[in-house]
Amino acid sequence: MVFLVEDDVITTFLIKTLMEKFSFADEIQGFQNGEDALNALLSGTVDPDLLFLDLNMPIMDGWEFLNAINQHPKYAKLPIYILTSSIDPTDKARSAEFQNVKGYLVKPLSLKDLQSINPTIG
Repeated sequence: MVFLVEDDVITTFLIKTLMEKFSFADEIQGFQNGEDALNALLSGTVDPDLLFLDLNMPIMDGWEFLNAINQHPKYAKLPIYILTSSIDPTDKARSAEFQNVKGYLVKPLSLKDLQSINPTIG
């Protein structure tokens, strides 16, 4: 299962379509902000294999989500891929400070990006 934390519904639709087309994940759950994703994780009813995280969102942004999730030992090792429109090198450097951030991807997400995570698809 993949969590997709992204506030833009069109971007979410496109990413889900790409992932489904290339069988990237059995299930994709979307959340429009970090707070909803955090609450889903902490409920204990879902256990994603990885998470794609936008940085700029309402209610709880990506940075707040990263800080919050790393307070919980069970999720501190959850593989997270930043998926953002930000090309700011400061954001990329800041994301590298989080041990569970495995990559920094700039939108739009591509098949090449998915293959960098799972080379067997496509």
